[in-house]
Amino acid sequence: MNFPRIRQADFHVRLPGLADLSLSTKLILLVVVPLSLTLAVTLPLTVAGLNRLASETSTSQLEGELRIIEEQFEQLEEQLERPADEFTKNPALHHAVRNGDEAELASLLLSARIVMDVQHLEVLDISGARLGHEHQVGTEFNEALAEEVTTVGLYGVETSTMISVPQGWFLVAVRPLKDALGVFSSVAVGIIVDINMLEKLNFGRADPLVVLFNESGEVSSASYASRDASLRFPVTPDPEAIRVASEGRATLGTASIQGVDLHAAYSPVVLGSGAHGVFGVVLTSSPVLGLRDQLIANYIMVTAALVLLVLGVGYVVTKTITRRILRLRDSAVEIGKGNLDVRVDEESQDEMGILAHEFNRMADSLNEKNRELGLANRNLEKRVFERTEELEDANARLLDAQAQMVRNEKLAAIGELSNGVPHDLRSPLGAIRNGVFFLKARLVKSDRLTTDPKVAEFLDVMDDRITRCDKIIGDLISYTHILPPELAPVDLLRALDAAFWVVGPMDRMTIVKDIQDDDLDVQADYNQLVKVFANLVVNAWEAMPDGGELTISLKKSGPSAEMSFTDNGMGIEPDKLEKVFDPLYTTKIQGTGLGLAVCQQIISKHDGRLDVASKVGEGTTLTIWLPLRKYDGVEHAGLAGEVKTYDG
Repeated sequence: MNFPRIRQADFHVRLPGLADLSLSTKLILLVVVPLSLTLAVTLPLTVAGLNRLASETSTSQLEGELRIIEEQFEQLEEQLERPADEFTKNPALHHAVRNGDEAELASLLLSARIVMDVQHLEVLDISGARLGHEHQVGTEFNEALAEEVTTVGLYGVETSTMISVPQGWFLVAVRPLKDALGVFSSVAVGIIVDINMLEKLNFGRADPLVVLFNESGEVSSASYASRDASLRFPVTPDPEAIRVASEGRATLGTASIQGVDLHAAYSPVVLGSGAHGVFGVVLTSSPVLGLRDQLIANYIMVTAALVLLVLGVGYVVTKTITRRILRLRDSAVEIGKGNLDVRVDEESQDEMGILAHEFNRMADSLNEKNRELGLANRNLEKRVFERTEELEDANARLLDAQAQMVRNEKLAAIGELSNGVPHDLRSPLGAIRNGVFFLKARLVKSDRLTTDPKVAEFLDVMDDRITRCDKIIGDLISYTHILPPELAPVDLLRALDAAFWVVGPMDRMTIVKDIQDDDLDVQADYNQLVKVFANLVVNAWEAMPDGGELTISLKKSGPSAEMSFTDNGMGIEPDKLEKVFDPLYTTKIQGTGLGLAVCQQIISKHDGRLDVASKVGEGTTLTIWLPLRKYDGVEHAGLAGEVKTYDG
């Protein structure tokens, strides 16, 4: 029986993201990926092998260095014991000790210490009491412990041991003094094993570093080759290795210098009497490690050069093979950017030629559709623009109406307040002022003002408060009853001087005038301008409670006179700056919030403008612009003999 064959789907291996790569990238990856895999395998193996070689070499080197330093300690012990033996055989020493001649003994000890180049000499009598002692100045050690060690010689024992001192360790050789009658004294000869001695034992080398540890496992001295103390970096030993070496066994470990772990070996200091203390040998550098780093660097450089070569060859091959595909791709990108005039050359009739033909046909179709869409879009944009303009105009009118409504409501409230309140307040205030005047008169007759100054002070305060209340009422009336200006030629400098006369002297404030044009006339109400200038001067004075400088500048600015009042006071915060001209808004404790609002209304009625600029901590500037006075269509230029035509 014949069954129909079932066709199986083709099996394709798809890697994530591979389909998104360009053909040129895929061709380059065909070479780069195997090369990268090879490098990824060989580089770690090479590094691991070099690290293993470095470790083995370091271990072998450390073992050899340990043997060398151990031999050096043995030779140091022999070098100390030999002169100690010779010194104990000195007949003069025997004679001085037997006879208790301390002067002779001190002389012998001093000369012996210098000749033997040691730091410590000590002699005890048969009872253990010290007969003589000589040690190098600046050398510190535990004298009680030194005497205890020296006492061993009284038993006829010859020994060498180590004593811990702040500078390192003392290597001490103890010898008995004896004659035919037996032991009659004990002598101790000591040499300090410090930085200088360790450097000598290490043959002056910087690598390896020989370190001697105290009984607590801390570094007591090290063979630093440099004399510069700033280059003697602290060494942090391996505590476990210190413990093992303290038990009498040599061991390998690490030591840390400036946070870097280095190979190290630790061993006990073995003398004739046994193990005393621990020393370590630290490899601060390794030729193998340097070779390893150099090989790795060379490996990376060769690899980088090879990768660049492969990329270059791949690029050339890709450009040769995929030139037509890339040209088609570039054309598609141009169309995607909106350039519908691009076309592809139809060089052949193969698959690429057919694809180029279809591509050009598609571009023609898109170009036609795009023209139709552009026409429709322009018509739509025109209609939207017209509607948007209408909406913006309506919105602006609405905002203006809202702002005007708010201003009208404020003005209505202030007007209503000013109609009844001033009369209701001024009448009782007048009665109170008359009462104060009457009290002052009666007290003057009775001499109470001179005998009781406190009464006069209280009456002056009451009179001042009544004056302040009267001013507030006046500001309220001024704001709601600003009369139309009675226009006449006004010299701005004359009006400014009158304002200073009105406000009177103001302490702690310096006035600086910067007059660039000194003859500027405007068509204005003289009294109203004086009131504005006086108000601005008082505002500046109040803004500088600790004193300061007010700069008043006047100059011609186009068809207008520009006058600015600049103080170096506290300044105004940005969120409050836009409200300074609002009626009843004030930042002062005793202000009414009407001063600047009145000034702005007056300037506005003169077809002028009042602006404010301020910076916190630097000061505030209030600037007034007023149109210059005209003579039959010609504005007054402000400078003698200079006239400028103005058609506005």
